[in-house]
Amino acid sequence: MQKSMLKPPITRLGGKSKLRKEIINMMPDHVCYVEPFFGAGWVYFGKEKSKIEVINDIENEIPNLFKIIKYHAPEMKRLLSYEISGRSIFDEYKNATLEHLTDIQRAIRFMYLITQSFGGQGNHYGYGTNTLPSQKIFDCNLDELQERLKNTYIENLDFQKIIEKYDREYTLFFLDPPYYGTAGYEAKFGIKEQLKLRDILKNIKGKFILTINDCKETRSWYKDFNIKEVEVHYSVSRQSEGRKRNKELIITNY
Repeated sequence: MQKSMLKPPITRLGGKSKLRKEIINMMPDHVCYVEPFFGAGWVYFGKEKSKIEVINDIENEIPNLFKIIKYHAPEMKRLLSYEISGRSIFDEYKNATLEHLTDIQRAIRFMYLITQSFGGQGNHYGYGTNTLPSQKIFDCNLDELQERLKNTYIENLDFQKIIEKYDREYTLFFLDPPYYGTAGYEAKFGIKEQLKLRDILKNIKGKFILTINDCKETRSWYKDFNIKEVEVHYSVSRQSEGRKRNKELIITNY
């Protein structure tokens, strides 16, 4: 674990902020570390650097955001300093045509929509019915994030391709796919994809840690692996009624 865990520049509903210490403590020795479903990257930004690191997400805006932070953090920081929180700005960004934006503008747009929306989903402005986003919205540690990303490969592939590309005996995969039976983000991930992932993991050369929601289906799919049950308290709003308990599974093949 890093001496000081970094905070990602965005949050995602179901992100691993509550579980990352436990996940990191479970990691075996490895040379290559790969995250096929990167999202906000809570685990990556909390762990010590591995010799080889790969972060991947099929949602186009996520790899673009982290590439911009990796290569253009000073310019991004400058542009973010002009941003303020507001519903009209949020709606303008939401309705923007991506083809008309530069990669840096796309990264700013994505970060704005995620940080200013309920649950980090980018759909609706505000944190809840009674709470608006803070005006100080982009006070993030871009310099530290840039340094962390310096030697990391950033990919934009589907999970099968990324696993096949980097699977070796010395590889550790951390997988946090969309949870079964929950609303997805940009990419659909139904039972077909869930079972495809399970079948791929049955035959990899490397080791894996997978997190998924606890239900009879997921327990059945992964019954041949090591399963650890954990309880997580997630908050989707700043109000106490927005907090809920979830049971999740941490699954490994070692």
